[in-house]
Amino acid sequence: MSRRAPPSKLREQLSNDDESSNDEEDEVSSSPSSAEGDDDAVDDTEDLPDDFVHIQKNINCERRRRQSGRVHGIQDLLPFPFSPLIRPLTISDLESCVALESAAFPNPAHRCSRDKFIYRLTACPELCMGVFCTVVPSNTRGWEIDTLYTAHTVETGRVNAAVSVLLAHIVATRSHDDVVTDDAMSRPRDNVTARSSELKLGHQETGRTVCLHSLAVHPKLQGVGMGKLIVKAYMQQMKSSELADRVALICREYLVNYYKRFGFSYAGPSEAKFSGGGWHDMVFDLGGSVPHQV
Repeated sequence: MSRRAPPSKLREQLSNDDESSNDEEDEVSSSPSSAEGDDDAVDDTEDLPDDFVHIQKNINCERRRRQSGRVHGIQDLLPFPFSPLIRPLTISDLESCVALESAAFPNPAHRCSRDKFIYRLTACPELCMGVFCTVVPSNTRGWEIDTLYTAHTVETGRVNAAVSVLLAHIVATRSHDDVVTDDAMSRPRDNVTARSSELKLGHQETGRTVCLHSLAVHPKLQGVGMGKLIVKAYMQQMKSSELADRVALICREYLVNYYKRFGFSYAGPSEAKFSGGGWHDMVFDLGGSVPHQV
């Protein structure tokens, strides 16, 4: 998939994430501990756009509803309460995105580069999303994750030094084409002022197709529905924002049915030659509905 596998296809690594999970399970599974009074959790929703506040509230309700369920949920992997915060990414998240991408995709050729992160987080942060969790470093009980060391504090001067840790991200741009192309996966040599010959490269501000380039879930949190959580939240956000008519991605053939479960339609073999080609186009029509079950 662009997401660690080549910069612009939903990375194959993510398939390992959710292909190994139970198809009957939804994204977030929490144990009772995650719903108990969480002194370390911070409600940042008042600082988010209205669309994200709505998504966040839905996630919180779903998490509470399932708190006594799943045996193999996200909470089971964490020594601290899992209270996810989904928000737009900004350039201030650069180091965490780079760290997550490196952890999720061992092959450097399949990673979104630092330069492309800088470009995309600057040109179109509204198309980029991250799943974060508030963590108190002293409460990790030896559990480590690469993005813990790049995380920002949730409040200046907070006594427990809690930080907001990135667990998964989606990074995208807009295009005038209906599917992901090599031009869409590229970027102008100058992130600020592109030459006329490069205007077709990278983010197209008036384009009506959102091209998903990077979908990454930290390896320690794969296989428990984290991928489903961020993909569904992202699709809901794109639909409600009315920024585009469709969302497109490229993937390997064995992932075609996986993305169909999210409502993507198969559009045939991709013409993209990224990383040697062999990709397949998937398109989600934002005029439809986002599946509640996958």
